[in-house]
Amino acid sequence: MVRKEGQNYRNLRFKIHPTPEQEEKLDETLEYCRSIWNHLLSLQVDLYERSGLSVKRSDLEKYLKNLDYPIHSSVRLDIFQRLCFAYDKFFDDLKKGRLKNTKPKKGMLVKKRDVPCGNNSSGLIKYDGILPKGHPKFKNKEDFSSFRYKQHGNGWKLEEDKLYLSKITGKSNPIKIDVDILPDGELETCTLKKEGKQWFAYLTVELSENPTPETPENAVGIDLGLKSFITTSDDDFVNPPRFLRKAEKRLAKEQRKLSRMKFRSNNYNKQKQKVNRIHRKVVAARNHFSHCLSKLLVERYDLIVFEDLKIKNLVKNNRLAKSISDVGWNKLVQYVTYKAAKRSKIVDKVNPNYTSQVCSHCRRKKKEKLKLDERTFHCNNCGLEIDRDFNASINILTKSSYYNPTMHTVGLAGINGCGDGTSTTGFDISSQVPSMNQQLLNLVKG
Repeated sequence: MVRKEGQNYRNLRFKIHPTPEQEEKLDETLEYCRSIWNHLLSLQVDLYERSGLSVKRSDLEKYLKNLDYPIHSSVRLDIFQRLCFAYDKFFDDLKKGRLKNTKPKKGMLVKKRDVPCGNNSSGLIKYDGILPKGHPKFKNKEDFSSFRYKQHGNGWKLEEDKLYLSKITGKSNPIKIDVDILPDGELETCTLKKEGKQWFAYLTVELSENPTPETPENAVGIDLGLKSFITTSDDDFVNPPRFLRKAEKRLAKEQRKLSRMKFRSNNYNKQKQKVNRIHRKVVAARNHFSHCLSKLLVERYDLIVFEDLKIKNLVKNNRLAKSISDVGWNKLVQYVTYKAAKRSKIVDKVNPNYTSQVCSHCRRKKKEKLKLDERTFHCNNCGLEIDRDFNASINILTKSSYYNPTMHTVGLAGINGCGDGTSTTGFDISSQVPSMNQQLLNLVKG
């Protein structure tokens, strides 16, 4: 779905409970959608391979209308648009050189067995029977798990806890959906997704504009890390949950069983479902944790400042990639952002450069970078000794354009040049269990 600038959307996930007959129709619709994807993709690849021609999108869309599949027209159109979007991304990656070892040399002649590239001859790469990196791929049953109705009232309808889907349910036998509370807004799209053996509905709601942010009275800077999931400028921290690490032993055991089985046999498919179930539980636990923590932060602060981390670059570090992926920093920032917007509060992101090297008391920058195992920041100028993450969180807050030193206090209030004194919260980060950890534990368990 194309989202216009200024539009405010929320994606909501609800579990649905189809009858055996409805579940069979959902599976059939999913298989039809996969067939359409593979059919349209094969037209693009095969035609160019045989004759060096590309299929125009207008012709492809006309051809789509003539396909005889017992599914709603908006579902078919969505598959076509998804394929076009995948091709656009592939062409853009080629043009900007994001795909390594696939960018053509200047002046290279285009040959008939090159991968199709829209309706022009620029940016083609050699096609040898295997689709190259970044090119849209043919989908098997495991790769294709969702389809979408594009407009409420045109193919799908929601009435209280009843979901009506064209070509799947009748007027008298809707699918039961676990809807608790829907935000005030206009329903847009409905995406049906199969996760393991369960089905979920993802509803997109267009909301009214968020209220104008008010002048923040209390503010916090947050340093994202691995030893502490977050460290705040109020001298507080939250321990990382490490959901994947806790599930590793069980996951390794089930994966070993899977590796010994015959590929795509019945036992193989059953065991693969067990492995997938463990991954889904890890994702669900991580999302629940992020929701609870984001709720706690938004209720407590009016201005929340994060460091704008480039996580895609960070995970290139082989030693830290698993731990970085496990903590889920991006989910927390995403949840805090939309919850704060609803309550007319502000979330800001600042450049993380030098936040660990600058003294938060005298603002003197150290020339050398701190190593990962150095957990204490020592300032040679003013003699301040402080936890490195705590120091970084204060620098993150003061970097924000919304920060007002006359209105907002930080955790170093009262600390003198030798590092003695008390913070605004009264917690010693090395010896006390922070209150945020305790509150978060109650929320997660509750």
